[in-house]
Amino acid sequence: MPRPRFEKLPPEKRELILETAAKEFAEFGYEGASLNQILAKAGISKGAAYYYFDNKEDLYGTAVSHYAIEMIDKLDLDFQDLTAVSFWPALQTMYEQQYTQFAERPWVFGVVKSGGPMNQALLMQGELGEFWQNLEGMLANLLRQGAELGVVRHDLPDDLMMAVVMAVDEAHDNWLLSHLPEMTNEELQAAAAQMVGLLQKLLAP
Repeated sequence: MPRPRFEKLPPEKRELILETAAKEFAEFGYEGASLNQILAKAGISKGAAYYYFDNKEDLYGTAVSHYAIEMIDKLDLDFQDLTAVSFWPALQTMYEQQYTQFAERPWVFGVVKSGGPMNQALLMQGELGEFWQNLEGMLANLLRQGAELGVVRHDLPDDLMMAVVMAVDEAHDNWLLSHLPEMTNEELQAAAAQMVGLLQKLLAP
């Protein structure tokens, strides 16, 4: 996680550094990304960078945390009054919102999927740890709600259901990332329907 001096930078400077890093990681992957290129494009020296981050991995983790949390915060999620009829359409709407965000700023999606090191300690601490806990809690509640409405199966252990959803989501995201540059709005909506269709086939009773 970034050092305290990073948080004291003006917001626009912090955003410039993180956006520059995210674009580099998204384009070249974690291994191929150049820390020197990131620093040069962001207009900071290598010496100054170590006032803000421990190393390349620290910068990567900060960028992923920042944009992963931002993506979820921008979604309009309201699953309080779902019915058996509205459950799957509401889920599709959520994916449509998410995929629209991806198309508007593909590098945000790219950095989250760029394959850098995210150790377990990093995933469990600070804002990112809270983010993942909230996300997993929301998903678990959504599955339970679906089971209560009779539109999600309840014959499998909760942790297995979670693992299935996360695995399908990851696989579809990786497919989407490779096709995103040429996709139209209609194709993005079709991709959201495709994703929810996969989940429904696996999770419906």
